[in-house]
Order: sequence, then C-alpha cells, then structure tokens
Amino acid sequence: MQLFNLFKKKNEDLSQLSVEKQLSYLIDYIPDFYKDQRQYLNATDYLKQDEWALTLESLIELTVETDHYFSEEYWQRLADAANAMNLSELSNYCLKQIGRNQKDLKSKTPFGWTTIKFDDNHFQHYISERIKETWVAERHQRDNVNSLLKKENGVYLKMNGRSGTIYVIDQDRLAEIDVEIGMVGLLLYFKNTTHWILPLKRGLTIEEKKDIRISITSWASKTINAVEFDD
Repeated sequence: MQLFNLFKKKNEDLSQLSVEKQLSYLIDYIPDFYKDQRQYLNATDYLKQDEWALTLESLIELTVETDHYFSEEYWQRLADAANAMNLSELSNYCLKQIGRNQKDLKSKTPFGWTTIKFDDNHFQHYISERIKETWVAERHQRDNVNSLLKKENGVYLKMNGRSGTIYVIDQDRLAEIDVEIGMVGLLLYFKNTTHWILPLKRGLTIEEKKDIRISITSWASKTINAVEFDD
C-alpha cells in the first residue's frame, strides 16, 4: 500500500454522522496543546462512557477554560450535535460563538486550528496533529518521497519557492529538515529534527543526529550550498 493512501480524504458526509462519531471527530482534531487540559480529559472519558451530553458540555467548557478561539466548524458541529440531542440552549450558545469569532478575529479559523488573540494585530495558533500529518503526506507526495527512498544513501534537497525540505536517506530510513532561504544561504531548522520519519517513526539518537549533521555539511560543501543550522 502506498504511504499516501492512508491520508486520502473520505467522501463520507460528516453531517450525517451519529452524535457519537461527530463528537469523536471533533476530539480527534483538537491540537495536542490541549490534551492535558482538564476539560479535554473529561470529554474523552465521557465519550468512552457513552455520555454524549457531558462530552459536548466538556468540549464547550474547554474553550472557556483556555479562553482560546476554536474554529467556526468546531462550533457548528457542536451545535449540530446539541440539536440532535434536543439541547437547544447549548446549540444556541455554540452558534453565538461563531459570531463572536467573526467579531473578535475578523477572519476565519480553519478547522483543527485554534487562535489566541493578544491584540488586534498579534495572534497565535495551535494546529491539530491530524492536520499536520495531512500536510506532511501532501508534501511527501509532491516531493515524490517514495522514489527518494529507493535511492542510495545521501542528502536530497526539495525546494518549493523560498522554503523546502532536506531529506536524509540512511539505510532505507528517512529523516527530514525544514529549510528556507536565509541571508547567507539555506537556514536549516535542525532543532526540530528529532525522529526518523520513515519507514517507521523513531527517535534519533544523539549520535545519529550528529551523523546527519555531518552528512548535510559534506553535501553542502560538495554542492556549493551555504547552510546555517539553527542550533
């Protein structure tokens, strides 16, 4: 099976899902940042116990607990679930939050994202790991990573405009480093490289990371690419 088949979007109409599946879907797309929050933990526990109303209430309380802005789709799906359980007061509350988002943010928050507002010009976002996995799969497909894995050990650069990825192949394993064009050459975000990504995700040892750095430095000197590591 091709790697990317795992990430193909389903054609299923999510609006037709049961309340249980709607709530499960929402929980699956909550960013990891929130997974230690009390109300997130409550929601996952209630879901396991088939307590749909309490799950829904906990997902609402999560937004109150953090005072972050969750996406419009998040609120719409909570409203739909509340309607399905005849909880009209909760449904109305959820729909009001869509208007609050529009008033306070003046822009939409994509599903699977949350927004923190510091002031009218400064925002921060948290993004679901499920969304990030989709981005990685799309990038791997664009960069034809399946073909890269068949090549000999080495360093391979794939650029897309001013940013891109360095792929390091070592004995059929792949690690990747985000790069962008900097002031003097390629700026490598090496601190974020902590795992072999394929064929299985596994943490890099200190020695393996040193070896990857040496491989990139050697590649850079041979290809006349100036590189700068962020660590």
